[in-house]
Amino acid sequence: MTSLNYTTHSVDSIVKSCLDISDPHLHFFNEPYDEKINGVSYKVFQATINFLPHELTNFRCFNCGFTTFYRNGYTPKRLIRIPAVNATHQTTIQARSARIRCRNCNSTISAKTTLLPPNCQISYSLRAKIATKLRHDISAKTIAYEEGVSASTVNRMLSHTRSEFRNNFNFLPLHLCFDEFRGTHNSYHFICLDSDNHVIQTILPNRFKDTIIKYFMKFPESFKQLVRTISCDLNSYYVDIAKTLFPNAKIIIDRFHIVQMLNRALNSMRTDLMNNFERSSKNYKLFKRNWKLFLKRYDDLDCTHQFYERSLKIWTTSERLVNSGLEVGDQAFNEAYWDYQRLLEIIVAPTKNKINIFKQRINEVHQKYLIKRTLATKSEKVLLSFFDNLDAIISALDPMYSRYTNGPLEGINRKIKQIQRTAYGYRNFDHLKARIYLQTYLGKDTRSSMKIA
Repeated sequence: MTSLNYTTHSVDSIVKSCLDISDPHLHFFNEPYDEKINGVSYKVFQATINFLPHELTNFRCFNCGFTTFYRNGYTPKRLIRIPAVNATHQTTIQARSARIRCRNCNSTISAKTTLLPPNCQISYSLRAKIATKLRHDISAKTIAYEEGVSASTVNRMLSHTRSEFRNNFNFLPLHLCFDEFRGTHNSYHFICLDSDNHVIQTILPNRFKDTIIKYFMKFPESFKQLVRTISCDLNSYYVDIAKTLFPNAKIIIDRFHIVQMLNRALNSMRTDLMNNFERSSKNYKLFKRNWKLFLKRYDDLDCTHQFYERSLKIWTTSERLVNSGLEVGDQAFNEAYWDYQRLLEIIVAPTKNKINIFKQRINEVHQKYLIKRTLATKSEKVLLSFFDNLDAIISALDPMYSRYTNGPLEGINRKIKQIQRTAYGYRNFDHLKARIYLQTYLGKDTRSSMKIA
């Protein structure tokens, strides 16, 4: 390397400026050089760690308390890992600490630097950089490779972040969402979300009823009574837990799951009806090629624009195709179709009258199969499930509670899937939980609805 003939003071100030180091104990005395350590290319900066004048003036032996000492050279060289200064080399400081010896008891004391914790070679700045990268969609091995540390080191730092996400049992959000996701060892984990600011309340190692109840029993009874809404799917014990723990909360079944259940039942009945016809028949092709139209809102079907339907070899519209299917279909399929349409109408433009009609239809199906439910069609079985959770279903369709859904929680579950896909899965639940918190808290206002209510 070409020498620039800088003075020692100039080298020290320039290197500290470039590396963003302000520790007065550290003194750089030479230009950096390249070296391979354990097969990795490093940019090495040489430095010494010295005592400050006031530290020597106020010196007192930690062992015997005497103030007399003499200088005892330097400790062996050690490496201090810092963030890389370029893309081709890792960066390290090769430092030696000044050492003094007590004249009374011969105890030695070495100068310390504020760059890193005691008995460690990874600086605080590198730790901060690794922690920042853990908040993005990057695997631990990739972070370890880029920063010149081991994957175990990255996971240890991930474990240290768990203390930042301790549960606060002094408040509960006013509006909660319940759901689960598949995580470590192919098992399901319970997740609870604040519906207002979309911040995770907790993630539990399983979704067992006892585990969920045990967690919420840690909160004072007065806070549980303040919870206003619980949004969840049709999982039966979520509803039971909500009724047991939150007596004043309104239980809301997620509208997406309500529509999805009836949608799947109708589509399954369409498939069954289609399979009753010959594959070469027009009726089979009608139900086969135009399946999306039967799941569409009836008012959104085009009744004016004609197109040529190849399978039927006629010019027709979307509305005519659906009407033709309803004419061919049996009574059960027609009833399922119009039940689905009633539900879509409520979702799009909810009114009290529409909700009462849908509620009346649910009660009619319940009365019809009061003795033997096994005789019900697929769509009617869905309506019977709605009857079992009728209050929660009606609350979900009420415009007053339209803003409370499991949508934000489903979005977080999608992000959790991506976190696991990037890492090729997790074996350690605590590591997965810490990574989820780090990535979902990025840029979020974590103030609880309980605080701002």
